[in-house]
Order: sequence, then structure tokens, then C-alpha cells
Amino acid sequence: MSSLDVICEKIHAGHAPQWYASWERAAVCVACVAEMMDRPDVSAVRKRAALMCVTRAETVRELLYREENRRINFTCSLLRMLLCAVDSSLLDQVIEVLLQMSLDMQSQQFLQFMLDEIHSKLSDGSRVKDSLPSVMLLGKLLDAHPALRQTLTSSHLCVLECVCGGLLVSDEDLKAAVCYVLLRVWSSSAAVHTLTNTQRERMCVLLLHTLSHTHSTTVTINCLGVLKQMLQFFEVVCVLMSLQECSEEPLTYQPLPLILKKVLLSTQDSLQVVSVHCVCAILIHSPAHFSSSFIHADFPEFLFECVCSSSDVLMCSVFSCLLLLSEDPLFFSQCHSVYGIEPLVRSLKETLGKSNIEVQKRGLELLTAVLERQPAGVRLFPSGSEFSAVTDVIVEGVASSCLQVSIHAVLAATVLFRPHHQSSPVQLSDIRRIVEVVMSKCTEYHHIHNRESSCGSEFSNESVKAGAVLLQMLKCFDAACSLAEVCMCESALKDSVCSASQQQETLESLCVYLLHCCDTTCIPTVTRVCERVSSPQVLQVFFSVLSRHFSLSPAHMLSFCRKLASSGFIRLTLENRAQLCSGNRNVSLNLVCCDFLLKLCMCLFTQSDTSSSDHQAHVESVLQECLSSLCCRVCDWTSVLTDPQQSLRNTQYCIIYLLHLSLRHGDRLLCDSLVFSGVVRFMCVQDHTDISLPPSVLCSVLYLLSVTQHCGPQLDTAAVKSISRALSCCPLLFSLSSLHPSILSFIFSYPELSEHFGVTALTGNLTSGSEAGQEEDQMQSELLELLQKHPASLMSMMVVVCEAESAVAHRAAGVLRCFLCSGDSSRMSDLCDRIKSALLLLLQKLTHTDRVSVLLGVLSLVQSNASHSEMDHTDFKLLYHVSNLVGKMNSSDSELLLSALNCLYCFLCVCPSHCTDRAVSLLLGNIRLMELLEEVLSVSPSSSSSSLSALHSCSLLLLSSLINLQHTHSAQVHRSISIDLHRIVSRLTFSKRHTHSLLLMCSVKFVQVWLDVDKSSLVCVCESAALQHPLQEADGILYPFRYSGAKSLMMALRGLILQKEDLVISAAVDCLRSLIGFLHRRNTAIAQHMVCQPWNRFLLFSLLSCGGTCILHPAVLKLITLLVCFGGGISHWKTEVQSVCEEVERRGVTHLKDDSTHTLTLLLAQVHKRTRTLQLAQCCALSPPDDLRMKMDRILDSLKHLPPSDAPTQHILQRSLWWTSEEKTENTVQSPSMEHQWRESAASSSWVSTSLRNSHGPSTLKSL
Repeated sequence: MSSLDVICEKIHAGHAPQWYASWERAAVCVACVAEMMDRPDVSAVRKRAALMCVTRAETVRELLYREENRRINFTCSLLRMLLCAVDSSLLDQVIEVLLQMSLDMQSQQFLQFMLDEIHSKLSDGSRVKDSLPSVMLLGKLLDAHPALRQTLTSSHLCVLECVCGGLLVSDEDLKAAVCYVLLRVWSSSAAVHTLTNTQRERMCVLLLHTLSHTHSTTVTINCLGVLKQMLQFFEVVCVLMSLQECSEEPLTYQPLPLILKKVLLSTQDSLQVVSVHCVCAILIHSPAHFSSSFIHADFPEFLFECVCSSSDVLMCSVFSCLLLLSEDPLFFSQCHSVYGIEPLVRSLKETLGKSNIEVQKRGLELLTAVLERQPAGVRLFPSGSEFSAVTDVIVEGVASSCLQVSIHAVLAATVLFRPHHQSSPVQLSDIRRIVEVVMSKCTEYHHIHNRESSCGSEFSNESVKAGAVLLQMLKCFDAACSLAEVCMCESALKDSVCSASQQQETLESLCVYLLHCCDTTCIPTVTRVCERVSSPQVLQVFFSVLSRHFSLSPAHMLSFCRKLASSGFIRLTLENRAQLCSGNRNVSLNLVCCDFLLKLCMCLFTQSDTSSSDHQAHVESVLQECLSSLCCRVCDWTSVLTDPQQSLRNTQYCIIYLLHLSLRHGDRLLCDSLVFSGVVRFMCVQDHTDISLPPSVLCSVLYLLSVTQHCGPQLDTAAVKSISRALSCCPLLFSLSSLHPSILSFIFSYPELSEHFGVTALTGNLTSGSEAGQEEDQMQSELLELLQKHPASLMSMMVVVCEAESAVAHRAAGVLRCFLCSGDSSRMSDLCDRIKSALLLLLQKLTHTDRVSVLLGVLSLVQSNASHSEMDHTDFKLLYHVSNLVGKMNSSDSELLLSALNCLYCFLCVCPSHCTDRAVSLLLGNIRLMELLEEVLSVSPSSSSSSLSALHSCSLLLLSSLINLQHTHSAQVHRSISIDLHRIVSRLTFSKRHTHSLLLMCSVKFVQVWLDVDKSSLVCVCESAALQHPLQEADGILYPFRYSGAKSLMMALRGLILQKEDLVISAAVDCLRSLIGFLHRRNTAIAQHMVCQPWNRFLLFSLLSCGGTCILHPAVLKLITLLVCFGGGISHWKTEVQSVCEEVERRGVTHLKDDSTHTLTLLLAQVHKRTRTLQLAQCCALSPPDDLRMKMDRILDSLKHLPPSDAPTQHILQRSLWWTSEEKTENTVQSPSMEHQWRESAASSSWVSTSLRNSHGPSTLKSL
């Protein structure tokens, strides 16, 4: 057309040029365009081209509008064409031109004119089909001119009525056009408000009629669109919902819920979505008024059928609709929730695997609402599989990367933890899974939040958001704790849990896991968030969670409470209460905080030193009374403590308790100087009242003073007297509780307090500590520290040993022993003198054998730790007194006799050489002592009786010492002792496996001493039956041994050496040396024969084969030295000496122990001496090789340059016999294991072989 002229030749001749216009290089005659519209001889194609020219060419329209008459005629022509034109494209062009003309002119009169014309066309009785273009034109006009909508409903309502009549015809296109018009009308609230109620109701009826009878999807969609628009108005909703089913012609219709249900049942997602939207639009006005109609119509049932749709839009709409319907209790009473929970869970599981966040949020909201509103009497998850299915959904939702979805899932989990939602049996593993993922999400989110905050993001908004997220997660965790608490309390749930034996998770393990989550996740997260913004809601839930754990995990609460207290939770709770709860604000938070503080404090007090029931009752009553009102700041507490008002007395007690607990666990609420001064003034104020302090308060006061005294001045006399009077008013204080070590130290820091209360405090501490099951090592270390810090307490401890009950006395004696063993030698001399004087007085007064035994044990230890340079008059008095005590004893009193003999032995061990003659003469003059030793040694000790073995061992050692000293000083013997030496040798030979190591060692020691002395007037060896007939020459030489007896002893000693026990091997080697020396003195040939036996080489080979430290063991080195001396010289043992030298070079002489160094020096010196002797005798063949000799010279030279050793000498019986006697006493401080200490003793000093002999007897090694 662009190349043609728009001109009608038949009528163009009379048109003036002024009507010409150009359009796209074509000539257009506007007059022709206007006149050809009514001409039937012009084709529709030419008319459409002309109208297209009018639409597109603005110049054409300007010429057209120049004359009013022509414009009106043109408009009328176009309106007539709407009725007669059959070409749809021409009709569309006509409507477009009319619409463009209305927009160009913007004339209200023109619009009124068009409305009148449309009305005339619609009401002239023409065919219904012909009215379709007019309705379509009206719809376009309403779109283009919104103000026309109100005009249509006010001044031209007749037009609207005619249009609405189109809904009654069967033409679907017309109905769609009518819906289009109605949609535009109902889109204007102003237009709707001008309609009368009658007109609205008629439109509602017509719409329901149309929806009830239409079978066209297009009409249904258009009608639903109108309906959805109408449902925005509450009045219209009321009208629609009030219209019941009507069967009267011609306007028959169904109720709206049935219509929407019918649409919902269609297979088209678009119709279902619109239907659900309409229901939501109705319910959103008032679910309580309108939901029942849909519920009675079983609408929820069909909605649940749609939740598994593949359309996200439909699912989101269905979830929203069900969410509104669930607000009506009828929804649950008709069991729609029970019917729909399974498809809902299945749908959520599929939805969470997709990416539509809005659908996920809506679905989780619906799940939360159903769980929250479901009546408790009807369970949604009766079986474990159903509960596990919803658990899977919640776990997946919480783990979502979208925080909003995760929070909605947390809300659902919070409601799911209600008891009536639990299946039977309760699925503890599923509960744990939910808690795990919630805690993991909490940690993940707050790590991200902390990073964002550190990067400078908006502080306040982010903190508030973090607090809100944390609140929801804490509520979920609190709900899980509450469920566990209910399971423990309610019998039905508890039985359900117990019956689930197939579950790996138990209620106890779940409670422990909840406590672990609280410790590792909740506490760190809450404290970090509350550092920025303290939220009362968050803190309330948080402290509620903490309080619940006291009933969930009572067995773990002590350690948990200690961790809370040491982490500052007492301070945290008090500060938040002062900040948020003062002035009666946040009452519920205050109550929760008080409940938590009460449980925390009582748990700590129950396990503290002040743990008696009376103390606990008073503490609990004071805390219950005063915690809720104690909302002042902590810095104001000192002024409260010094207030003399009696009404504040319990509040002051409460502050004392809180200060005590916090300070006890490392949380200083106030600085120590303020606490010290405040408590001192509190005691001075209380001293002026007639009311005595309760014991628990007094204990707390003493603790606070003792711990904070370093920050304050020394107490003056008045303050000490105030404390003393307060303690005097509570005589049972120390017997009711075990005091903290600092309190004991505080009491002994002031003479007035220690004089009056020192003994009582120590006695109470030892008694209460035992009753409370306090660890022995802990109590012992605390008392040892006290004795070291305050020597004055030593005398008080001695009084406890004498005056306290038996068990307490033994415990006190054990502490004294440990103190004397671990004391500083520079201070020990003076202390030992004071103790010996006190012991002398006590031993003279005491008659109770049990106490005498304890004191003798202490005396033995004092003697062993005293100075060995001299013995004063007190020492000999003690020796005389103990000797007299022994003279009054019977052998049946084994425990007392053991202590006495042990004490005598210690006297002899530490006695200086210039005093031993007096000591041995004193003891040898005690005939009863000799008789007791003979009685004890005449009885064979049983392997099952440790006390009898210890007594036998002690007797052997004491007798060994007496033999040595009597031989040294040639002291007078008033009574000899008969000993069956052959039975002792037989024990070493045949019964060593069933004999205690202590007795073996002491027996070997006795035999060694007897062999060294050779002949003693003190000991009379009993003759065996084998020695009663005439002796052979060899047996006579070795009398009282036979040759076979010496050979048996040699074999027994070899067997003991092969046991490789430090305690026994050293004693056996030394005894072997004494035996060879004895044989050498009696007959050199026999001695040489014994040494050269193959068994000796095999013995040495066995020891050296162990390698490592065994080669350089002092006993092994002594054995090699012995064999070199008596076994043919170095030439027979050069391989063994070579092995020793190589091991020394490998390890280095600096890494050898002192005793190994000493013994190695003796070995090399002996070899060197014998080598020199051989060289002088020109026996070079028997000398060691040159390389070995040079190696030995290097080692010997290195040994000479080592610094001297100052290792202390240790005594065998000093600890071993105490251990044996204490083993039978209950509640006694036990020393470490006997064998362990003996091995230490043997490793550090060869006392077994050298101690007594080197001091008081001849040395076999020197004779060699």
C-alpha cells in the first residue's frame, strides 16, 4: 500500500486539494477515507488500508479532526461498521481507529458519545453475536481511559447492565469479552464503590452462573480473573460466600466453594493455581468466617493431593492456602492434618531438592503450623518410620544454604520436639540428628557473621539479625532439652524409650550429647553475640537451657558447673541481671537467671568443702530468698556488706556466698583488696551484734580472708579477736566440714587462732576429708604444704596423732612421715630435735598400743632424717624407752613389735660410730629383746601373711646389725640367739618363688653378715641332723656349713641373680662375694673350685646377653670383679671385660649412674692392679691384650675426671616396713609401692651390700 494513493476515484472528483495529505510517499485524500466507510461498493480490503492510514498517519488524523461534522460522521460510520462488518481484521482495525481517536481528542463528550452509541447498539435487539465488537471496544476504552470505569458504573450503568447480560448467552467469545470489561471495572475501587449492593449481587450471581455452566477454559480463566478481582472486597466476599446453590431458571448456579473445588479438580495447572488463589483471597479476609465452608467441602483433601505437583507456582499457592485453612480448628477436628501430613512430608522432601526457595519456605511454614496446631490427643507420627521421614525433611531444610529456609526448618523442628509428636518408641537417634544439624548451622552462620562484622558491615542491623537467628536456634535446642526432660519424668515416654532396645542411642547418651552441644556451641555463640547486643529474649532461653541440664545430666554437672564458674558465668549472669532486670524489668528473665544461679551455686556448694547438709540447707534458703532482689551492680556490694541494718543480713550472706564461689573458681567479681577490706569490716560489724554467724557463712568468710589476704594488710588485734569470737561461737564448725587449705594456712598465720583452733581444724580436716572421699594424695599434698609453710602446725599435727581417733591419727602420722621424708635438710635438724622431745614426752604418757605403734613409726623416720654426726641425751632416752617397751611386748603383737624393732634398727643405722658401743650394749643387755628375736625367727613366715614376713625381715636386719656391732666392739653378750641357718638357706634355694622379695633380701643380708663375721657369740647356729654324725674333712673345714650346704647356697644365689630384680640381685651378688671370701678363708682350693664352675660363666653370659643397661648394672660389674679376682685372672674373663668396655664407650661415662661409675672404677682398678702384678712377674701370656688394656686405661682416666657424687645413702627398712604395717590400716596415707622404692634405692645406692658392713664390720673386698 505504501506505493499507492489512498483515493476513491468514484467520489474523489469533488474533493478540494486541502484534504490531501501525504503518508509514506503516497497521496491520501482524507475526504475519500471518511466517505468510503459507508459505501458498500468499496471492498473491505480498501477500507482496512484506509483505516490503517488513519491509525498510522498523524497528519491524516489532523485533517480528519478539522471539521466537526466530518469527524462525527466518520465516527458514526465506524460504529455502524462494528455491527455489519464480517471481516475480523477490519473490525480490529475499526476498534483501533476509534481507540486512537479517543486518545487523540481526550474529550469527555466524545467518550460520552461513544458510550451512548455502544448502548444503542447493545440495546436495539440486534443479534447477540453482533454486539461482540462493541463489548470489545468498550473493554479497550476502559483500558485506555481508567476514569471511564467510574463513569460506566455511575452515569452509564445501563451500558454495564447490557454488557453483563452477555454472560447469559452461549457465545463463549462474548462471555470472554464481558469478563474483560468486568475485570476492568472491578479493578477500580472507586468504580466498585459506586455500585449498589443489588448491582454487586447481580454481578456475583451472573459470575457464579457462568462458572457453573461454562465448559470453556478461556471463559473459566476470564471468570476466575474477575472473581479474583472481586474477592479483594470484603463485602463482595461476604455476598459470594452467602450465595447458596440455586436451581431456579434461568440463573442456576452452585456455591462458590463447590465451583472452586471443581476448578481445582481440573487437570490444568493454570486453572488450579487460579482456583487456589481465589480461595486464598477469600480466607485472607477472615479465615475464621470462611474456612469452614471450604473444609466442609473437603477442599483441604484435594489441596493435599496437589502438593506433589511439578508446578512450583501451584505448590506455593497450595501451601499458602492450606496455611490459611489450618487456622481453623475444624481443619484438625476433621483429621485433614492426619490425612495430609504424609503427602506434605513427601512433597517437602522433593521440594527441598529443587532451587525454588519460596516454595520451600511456604512448605516449611505449613509443616510448622500443622505441627503447632495439631491437638495433643491425635498423633501425626504413630510409627518410627513416619517420624524419621519428617526428620529427614527437617534436617535437609536446616542444612539448606538459604538462611530463611534454614530458619523455617528450625521452627518446624522446635514444634516437632513437643512430646505429643513423638512416635512410639521415641526416636532418640532422629532427635539427635536434628540437634546435630541445628548446632552445626548455628556455628556455621555465626562464623560467617563474625567475618562479615570484622569486614566493617553494618553493626547494629547485623547484630540484631544475628540475635534473631540465634534466638530461633536456641529455642529449638531448648525444646530438645525439654523433650529429654519430659522423657525422664513422664512414665509413658520413659517406658517407650526403655522399650526401644534396638536403638543405639539411649536417653542418657542423648542427654550427654545435649550437654556437649551446650558446652561447645551454645555457650561460645551466645557469649559472642551478647558481647555486642544483650538480648533479653536470647538470654532468657539461654539460661533456661543451662538450667535444664541440671536434671538431664546430674552425673556430669559438677565438672560442667566448675567450668561455668571458672569461665565467669556467675559474673555474666549477675551483670546481665543488673543491666536488664533492675527496676522490675524483664521479670521472666530475672526468674530464669535466679533459677540458674541457684542450681549452679548449690551444685558447687554440694561438692565443696562446706558440704554438710546443714550448710547446704542454709545456703539454699538464703539464695532462694535474696537472689531475685539482688539486682544491684557488683561494685556496690562492698557498701552492702558494711551496712549494719539487720534487714540486709541475708542479702549480705548471699553476697558472701557468691564471692566465695566465684573466687574459688577463678572468677574475681571484685578485686582482692576490696574483698578483703569488705569482709573484714563485715566481721567487725557482726561482732557488735548478738547474732552468731552460721557455719557456712563463717567458712566462706574464712576462705575469702585467706585467699585475699595477700592484697591487704596484716589483720590487727581487734579483727583477729572478732574472728576468734565468731569461731568460738561455732564449736562444731571444723567437725562439720573439710576446710580449704588456704583457711588452714590463715589460721596458723595468727598465733591466737592457731592456739585455739589449730588442732581442731586439723582434726576436722583429716576426718571430713576421709568421709567425703577426698583423694589421699591431694589431702596429703595440701597438709604437707601447710607444714612446710607454718612449722608451728607440726606440733598441732603431733597432738592430732596422740589425741584423735585411730583412723585420723594414722592419717596424721602418714602426713608427718611424708613431711619428714620430703623436708629440707637445712631446716630438718631443728625440727627433728623438737619432734624428738615431744615424742619422748608422748611415749612416756601413752599406753594405747595403737598410738604407740604410730608414734614409733614417726620416731623411726625422725631418726633417719636427723643429723648423723652425734646423738644427744634425748636420743639415748628414746632408745632406752623404746628398748624397755620392747621388753614388755609379746611376739603375738606383731604390728607393735614391728614398729619397735624398726625403730631400734633405725637407731643403729643412724648412730654415729663413736656412739654405737653404747647403743649395742644397751640392746644386748635387754634379754627380752633377744628372746623376742629368737621367737620371731623360729617361726617360718607364711607367704600369705605380709605382716609376719615384714616382722621376720625386720628381725633379720636388726639381728644382722647387732651381729656386726657386737663383733666390732666385742660387746658382752648376755644371751645368745639360736638360728637355724640351714632353714634360711633352704628358703633361698627352694622357696624363693613363694617368698616376698623383702624377706629374700633380708635373708640374704643376714647370711652375708654371718659369713663376714664368721664366728659370733651372739648367734648360735642350730645343727641339723646331717651334722650330728662325724664330719668329713671338707665339711669340717666349712663348719657349720657342709660342702653341700655351701654349694646349695651358691646355687641359690645364682638363681636370685638370674631373677634380675634390682632389690635382690645386688644383695645376692654381695652375699656371693661374702661366701667366696668365707670359703677363701677356710680353704683356698674349695673357693677356687667353686668360682671356676661352668655355672658362673653361664650366669655371667645370661646377664650380659640382655645388653643395654644390664651390662653396666652395678651388681653385674661386681660379679665380674669377683670372678676376675677369684676365677683365674683377666685372661679367663677378657671377653666379658671387653663387652663392658665396649658398652661404656658406646654410652659414654658421663651417662652412667653414680653407683655404676663407682663399681666400674673398682673393676678397672682391680684389673689394672692384677695386670701390673702379672707384668712384674713376667707372665705376659696371662695379661689382657694391648688394645683392651689401652681401652681400659682410657675409660679409667675418664672416670677419674668425673665430678664427685653427693647421692644420699638410703636405708632398706626406712620405707618398706612402714608400708607393710600401714597396709592393714584403713584410711591411712600409703607410701608408694615397696618394690618400686626398693628398686630406686638399689639403683641409686648399693646399701644392701655396703651400708652396715662399711660402717661397722670388716670388708671382704678389702681383704681381697
